[in-house]
Amino acid sequence: MAEALKSILRAKGEFVKTRIDSGQDPTPAQLAAFLSGLVTELGPAIPHCPAEAVRLLKRGFAYVGWDVRANRGVTKTPPTAAKVYDFLTKAVAKIEDFEAKMAQTVQPTHAELEDLSMACTKLWDLDYARLAPGMDYMIDLQSGKKPYCTGDMAEGPLFKWVSPDVLERPTWAAFIALLDNYEASAGKAERVTNEERHEESRFMDCIFHQPCMRYVHRWLVAKGKAPASEAAFKEKLHQMWFGLYRRKVENDSSGFEHVFVGEEKDGAIVGLHNWIQLYLEEKKGNLNYLGYIKPRQRGVSYTSPSENEQLITIQFEWGPEGEAELKPESSSFIGTSPTFEFALYSLCFLGGEEKQVVEIGPYVVEVTCYNMHHHGKDYVGTSFPAAAPGMTPTHAATKIQAHTRGREARKDPRGAQEKKNQNHAAKKIQSQYRGRRTRSDPR
Repeated sequence: MAEALKSILRAKGEFVKTRIDSGQDPTPAQLAAFLSGLVTELGPAIPHCPAEAVRLLKRGFAYVGWDVRANRGVTKTPPTAAKVYDFLTKAVAKIEDFEAKMAQTVQPTHAELEDLSMACTKLWDLDYARLAPGMDYMIDLQSGKKPYCTGDMAEGPLFKWVSPDVLERPTWAAFIALLDNYEASAGKAERVTNEERHEESRFMDCIFHQPCMRYVHRWLVAKGKAPASEAAFKEKLHQMWFGLYRRKVENDSSGFEHVFVGEEKDGAIVGLHNWIQLYLEEKKGNLNYLGYIKPRQRGVSYTSPSENEQLITIQFEWGPEGEAELKPESSSFIGTSPTFEFALYSLCFLGGEEKQVVEIGPYVVEVTCYNMHHHGKDYVGTSFPAAAPGMTPTHAATKIQAHTRGREARKDPRGAQEKKNQNHAAKKIQSQYRGRRTRSDPR
């Protein structure tokens, strides 16, 4: 995962060791120049490394008193050559230990292959880049409302602040570069430039070096849902997410645009389920947060959500002043990495049903994934989470079956096959939870 990074560190370590062994210890000025040059040389390798490996490296630089961001020393006493050598060798060892652990971690277990909930929770655990509320960002939910209620229940913005360095991380920066590549209005055909294709490829390269995406690939291969070749799988995902299809006119939409960027269709906002896009649009003054949405479940006690929640449902207006359109209800993860969301929705789209209730970390989540079949190919029509607190397996099965009956009532030609698929999904959910109860309570 980080071969280029380790190769540079080993070579630099050998160079320092040679100087020490020959009795030619470098001067403080020479060591400062050496560390400055090392930071510059490592730059191109960083985007292709897991976030955890990069964090290990940054801790090593801090150990010798070097600020990577400013690329200068931060201590009055310069490091010795021996300390620099110790840093270089330990950095390689720690990165290799991390890779060894990751090689085992990203391999799905038999239980995870049989239980989509377990696979989704594993993804949550593998999201090492997920932000910490109060440390990396802070939201202000303010007051709640029902989706049909009008009026602004939030005087202030949703986001109090987000640490600027977060958005400069390679994968996050590659994701953000994609957000301005689309026409917001469905009905306007997209024109993809060579620069935009390059940005898509750069983002795909970044996420494929992250544990979440590596796990999803192995899970799908084991289930016969994806090609074993990383290049072929990457191509499949690229077509599925970035390939253009018709929402109102030919080539006016894509899965990535709908889910992560958002669209305006017939005077309404559709899609836009990504917190980074919400934050950036709010910061530009293009998004007005109107309050969080209270849950609908009957018989479920309601308490106000915490500012530390990482899955929320909100209402907002989006668009230039005087032209903003309302989205009455929209759910998004908060603080999760772009890789996690891309991996989760890809897993559920290729390996699950159109609707499934799964456990994701501390949350019970209904994940919706609609397929847009166009010219013989499958594309992501939409994919989004919705909190399902208090939902039991019976509730989940009933909701899935009701969803199927609704399609049949509307005479959807896909209804017959979908009924078969959804009934199977409902039975599977009930079976999985019965198995869990049996394992947790042998009685």
